[in-house]
Amino acid sequence: MSANQTPKPHPGPKPSATASPNTPHSPTLAHLTERAADQWPQAPALRWREPDGTLHHLTFAEAHTAADEIARGLMALGLAPGDRIAVQSRLRPEWTLLLLAAASSGLVLVSLLPTTVPEEIAHVLNDCDAKAVICEDADQLAKVEAARPRIPGLRQVLVMDEVAGRDDPPLTLARLRAAGEHAVTPAALARRRASVRPDDLLVIIYTSGTTGPKKGCALSHGNYVAVLAAHPSPPRSPLASPDASNGTIFVVTGPHTIALLMQLLTWWSGYTLSWFQGGSADEMAAELQAARPSIVPLVPLALENIYRAVLAAHPAERHPQLLDAARTGLRVRELRAAGQPVPDDLQEWFERTDRTLFAEVRERFGGNLRRATVSGAPVSRDILTFFVGCGLPLVECYGMTETAAAATSNTPDDNRIGTVGRPLPGVEVAIADDGEVLIKGANVFHGYWGYDEGEFGTVRDGWLHTGDLGAIDAEGYLHLTGRKKELVQLSNGMAVTPHPFERELRAHPLISQAVLYGEARPHLVALITLDARQAADWASARGLPTDVPALVRSPELLDEIRDAVERANGGLQEYFRARAFHVLDRDLSADAGELTVSLKVARPVVHTRFRDLFESLYD
Repeated sequence: MSANQTPKPHPGPKPSATASPNTPHSPTLAHLTERAADQWPQAPALRWREPDGTLHHLTFAEAHTAADEIARGLMALGLAPGDRIAVQSRLRPEWTLLLLAAASSGLVLVSLLPTTVPEEIAHVLNDCDAKAVICEDADQLAKVEAARPRIPGLRQVLVMDEVAGRDDPPLTLARLRAAGEHAVTPAALARRRASVRPDDLLVIIYTSGTTGPKKGCALSHGNYVAVLAAHPSPPRSPLASPDASNGTIFVVTGPHTIALLMQLLTWWSGYTLSWFQGGSADEMAAELQAARPSIVPLVPLALENIYRAVLAAHPAERHPQLLDAARTGLRVRELRAAGQPVPDDLQEWFERTDRTLFAEVRERFGGNLRRATVSGAPVSRDILTFFVGCGLPLVECYGMTETAAAATSNTPDDNRIGTVGRPLPGVEVAIADDGEVLIKGANVFHGYWGYDEGEFGTVRDGWLHTGDLGAIDAEGYLHLTGRKKELVQLSNGMAVTPHPFERELRAHPLISQAVLYGEARPHLVALITLDARQAADWASARGLPTDVPALVRSPELLDEIRDAVERANGGLQEYFRARAFHVLDRDLSADAGELTVSLKVARPVVHTRFRDLFESLYD
């Protein structure tokens, strides 16, 4: 598509009519907490476990009271509509309440991840001109205080937790709530709430990005309402208790794009929000199972970890049988969905396997799942086939921070494996002449904070230029094929995408990450990292060293990885294959900036940090 051509869009279904301000779903999110409190007052809105193991929850009525008190406290600080407030914390109840308080008082919330360092804090807070920042604890406070001399516009620093041993302790959220009760009337907050408009900003999310510097995505109330309105209403039994929620959403990521949308969806549709509180992959699996969620949004790395854990629970020699069983299970499910007959012997096998192996896999997600979504990076078709074949309602979807986290999706009843589904209601998708995916809709962001769109050019003529490459099939399903900026230009002029090789290699139980390299070089080479837990089990069964630095030097391990590389190469065209590889003695790290918050590889960081290692593979 040339610059002056109009794209031919593939539209999603028509959105439902926009609700009036007096209906439960208004064009803004300013009334979100009070409406949820009216509809589900005693249902649990937030559920979490304290470090001592005690389980706590807040009802929608209690959360509404708390969010309103925080909103009045923020107004008491003199914060005006449109002012930016930053939150530097892991996901916890206070984070959610601050988001809801900002929504109801016309403020704009800016997320600072707990891993953010002082240099980045100064950049973000100056860039968005934040007036206040709320820190989780003493550690986060220390980072903000180290950066504060470089942030002249910052007026107020608060903390969630008390900070002991200081002569001038900062204001806590508890004291802020108390101050708001006395200084700002409920009527004043009601007036502020009524003044919020759909185009008013709700959040600025700084993209961690796989390329380039961090930029602030400015997202409005209307952007999120468009996505929330496209979400199917949760089923509710007429026998359900009025004190019960509509199911649990379990979030495994940090407080960023996906988690932010899930928090809003909780209040929009009456779910209970629970989240992974940090730790190992084993701890995540245990918390996921205990939460018994209805909805789980996953990034590919989390899904791959669960897949490896499922395989590791069985002897290696049984793995081919498990994978074959899942493929057969998928075939039976597809026959049933199409209304075609299933042979009697196959039906008998399926029913027996569905009660045993497949049920065991589903139980790893708590056994109560209505929908699991995976997005954020390419996923191996084999992994998707495995889980869907076992009967999990797992679907791929597609979105980005710039689309309020959502744009297209499969559904459990209409799941085309290998695609990211069709456009959501009200969303249009088109493909440019160079293969770039373009998106138009009310969910598309206003632009990057501080950038003139005429200068930056991300949204042109209403179309968001995503930077992703893809194709739309005859039935309107979107197939993603790569990233424009991640294309590797080989020295022979061939531009290749790294995703097919990397996606297939990550499906191997031992491999956590694979990163291709080859810009201006004659062919591709790969850096590979191991899943430490799976590698230790594999090594122990063979009498090999179980610590990764020693294991990566063993010929047996290198042979296993070489076989995996050859299998991945076998299904690819020549230019997409890796000719050499190196197994790193540690995994990539988000703390080191090698992974983004959504656990995607930050290629520029990895390519720069390991450039000498990559180059040595050409010797």
